[in-house]
This record gives sequence, C-alpha cells and structure tokens, in this order.
Amino acid sequence: MEELAKVFSPAKINLFFAVTGLRQDGYHDILSANCILNFGDEITIFRTPNGCDEIICDKPFLNRKNNTLITALDVFRKKTGLEQYFSIQLKKFIPHAGGFGGGSSNAAVLLCAINEIYGNILTQKELIDLSKTIGADCPCFIYNIPNLTTGIGDVCTPMDGKVISALRNYSLSIFKPAFGVNTKMAYEILRKSFQNLYLAEKEANRRLFMLQDAIISEQISLPLYNTFSEIFFSEHENFCELHFKMKNTGINMMLTGSGSGCFCLSHKSLEYTNNTFESMIRQYCGESTFIEHTSFVANNPNALSL
Repeated sequence: MEELAKVFSPAKINLFFAVTGLRQDGYHDILSANCILNFGDEITIFRTPNGCDEIICDKPFLNRKNNTLITALDVFRKKTGLEQYFSIQLKKFIPHAGGFGGGSSNAAVLLCAINEIYGNILTQKELIDLSKTIGADCPCFIYNIPNLTTGIGDVCTPMDGKVISALRNYSLSIFKPAFGVNTKMAYEILRKSFQNLYLAEKEANRRLFMLQDAIISEQISLPLYNTFSEIFFSEHENFCELHFKMKNTGINMMLTGSGSGCFCLSHKSLEYTNNTFESMIRQYCGESTFIEHTSFVANNPNALSL
C-alpha cells in the first residue's frame, strides 16, 4: 500500500459550554468556546487497491465498520465522485467518551487531508458543510483558529485573539476517569429532568464575555461555566470535592462537553508543578485516571504539515 500522509488530529476542550434551549427539531442550541490542544491522535492514510475502506486502530473500543472515519470517506466520495478507497491507521491518544472531541476531530482532519491530497477539490466552506453531516462538533476542527460555536455546535466564529494569547500564561491539564459519558444520553437526561439548567442566550453571552474578560486580564480565579457540570458534580461527589479543593488553591477546574473529561487551568505565576495536579486528581478520581499536561494552540495544525 502507498502511504499518502501522516496527520495530527487534535483534541479540544470547551472553555465555556452553555446549553441555551431545546429546538423544535429535538436538538439543543448551545454557546461554546472551543480551544484546540497540542494533544491528539495520529492518523496515517494509505491508498489501497481494494474496493473498500479499512480502519486499523490500536484501541479496541473503535467500531471498525461504523465510525466517523468511514463516514468521512463515504461522504467525501459521494460529494466529489472520487473512486479511491483507503486504509486508515489510527493511533488513539484522546480518551473515548470524555468530551474531548476525538471522533469529530478524526473525521474533520481526515476530510481536510484527503481533500488536500487530491488537489483541494472542495473549498473550506464545502468542507465545513460536508463535516456538518458527520457531526455537530466537526466544523470547529475544520476552522484553523479557536472558535465560538452556536446553533447545535455547527456555526463557528473566530475567538478573540487576545483570549488565546492570554491563555498561554495558564498551565493546562486534562483528565478523565475510568468511566465515560454518552453524549446523547446526557442530553436526553438534560431534556427530561433538568430543563431548569438551560441558560438563556442573553445570560450565556454575558457569562462568556465575563470569562473572556477575566482571561484577558489574567485573573487567578476564572468564572468557568458548563451546563452539564451541576448534574455531573452532583452525581459524582468526588469530582465536586476535587472542584472545591482546586478552587481553594487557585486552580480552575471544569467539565468539558458533557464529560466525563475535565480540565484545570492555573495561572503560571502560581508555579504549580504537574505533580501537584496529578496527586490531587488521583486522590479523588482514582489511580487509573487518564491525565495529560498540554497546552493551547493558536491555530489548528495543518493536517499535512507533519
């Protein structure tokens, strides 16, 4: 088989995540601030003479016949008329069911890579529109800058560059316990039992503005927000206790997406070591907890730059 490219598929966190209401089509409107991370999966693309695609993954949880990578290749061929099939090797680092956007990132990055390999058949707008058919989270990985999303997560606008610049002065760690959260189920629970947690759009925008202003002014304590956090922390008291312990020591902790992954930020002036984060996280979440110390990127890495 001919190797065509090796591409980086980044994770993300939701620096801010507000569910603003239920739509008539059954989906939810959100307001979210998406930050791409210097941490992610590795995808190697091979051209294969076989008349079908294959996915080779180093993690057992991936369904090799029904996943976002297969969907991305299918929709690309349908859109462009391309008749080539591929063998995709996926090396997973992003935890499954953690709210870090792994599946959406894989699909979006693969779309961009295949498009570039074949001479940029599609424009960025066409890629974004195509990615929306795969998942609501996908468009944020097509854009090459950190972004704010509205709608069901599919309408993106650039994030204030001052925010991203200021975030470089914060240390970032992400973590996920041994269990995951099913996103569809989390939204269903929210719809059935916790509609009181919907945040009106005007209030969501006000809180997002406050958070961005706090980051730009490099405040120690940040007003992070996630609609799902109240439900998650109430169901998992150890996370609630960890949240308050971190807050009391100047570390900002919040859920990303619908969980179960979280992130914590601390201003670099506090000079905490990675061991500080790890000891607290493992104390409350268990020794098997996934932990990664990473950083934000100002631009989504070009899929073919590695």
